[in-house]
Amino acid sequence: MANEQQHNLPELLGYALVAPRIKVMYVPTTKVACSTLKLFISQAEGCYNASVAQEIITPNISQEQTVHNYRVHGLTRFLDMNDKEKWEIINSPDWLRIAALRDPIKRAYSSWENRAFLRAPGTPQSVIDACGDVLVDGRVDVAATFKKFARVIHADRDSFAIDDHFRPQFNTLYSNQVHYHHLIRIDNHGEMQNLADIVNKRAGTNIALQRLNSGLGIKPEQVCDKETADLIAATYKEDYEWFGFAAHQINAPTASFVLDPLQQALLLNLRQTTERLQILSRAAFNRVGFRYGLTQMRKSLWIRITNPKAKGDTRLLQW
Repeated sequence: MANEQQHNLPELLGYALVAPRIKVMYVPTTKVACSTLKLFISQAEGCYNASVAQEIITPNISQEQTVHNYRVHGLTRFLDMNDKEKWEIINSPDWLRIAALRDPIKRAYSSWENRAFLRAPGTPQSVIDACGDVLVDGRVDVAATFKKFARVIHADRDSFAIDDHFRPQFNTLYSNQVHYHHLIRIDNHGEMQNLADIVNKRAGTNIALQRLNSGLGIKPEQVCDKETADLIAATYKEDYEWFGFAAHQINAPTASFVLDPLQQALLLNLRQTTERLQILSRAAFNRVGFRYGLTQMRKSLWIRITNPKAKGDTRLLQW
């Protein structure tokens, strides 16, 4: 069992990011303040590269979104380290291992709003197709559309696993195999700032947290009735069981949140803007040219030759 765990554990931490100077390992979870924490930790480490953000041609709603690109945040990926380094990071008391949690219903709503409802760049078409709008008099009923999502993902969670925004938090953190010094809950007032104070003290910095990626301002309580809450709780039962989240006391039999004409127009505009961004991004890739493409192919081949195990390395795919 020990040998099997040693073989598999680094793969289970595929999302982990490492700040070697300040000896911090951060395991990000999508829609759990991961943009804010990536930016903060990379700034504390001194590896954040804002100038590179200007060169990124993948579609992003805002420049802040580019922090997810490894060239921008500059943090080391756990999977790029050798086995000795990995096990030191996982086991050594000299390293600080941190992660964050979020209420499952709030996270599910935020993921749905960003990925399926607003159709953020990179959302699989299968997810968008499965989460079509529910209309009332030609306008979207956000509550009914969110309930439709809750029913679909509960019936077939595996089909949504293609997008890590919809995976349980437990499936990213594997808290039963990794000891975290700080596993904060971003919904609890003050916990984010407490973590920032600890990292700042460790790094000798005074970096302020920046809130990124605010949504539409609609709270889950406005669009969630009892059925929706129960479906989400059942879908993410591992998170409730493992992390001890309290069950929501939502007893409303139905919920409705129909967009007014101005809100409906804003929604359509946001979706069209995202679509145009993706079209422009594809055009930018096409205009990069043969010489650049050949250079990237050579780099990819070199990675494959020097590290045959790196078949899943995103550097083979990402420009």
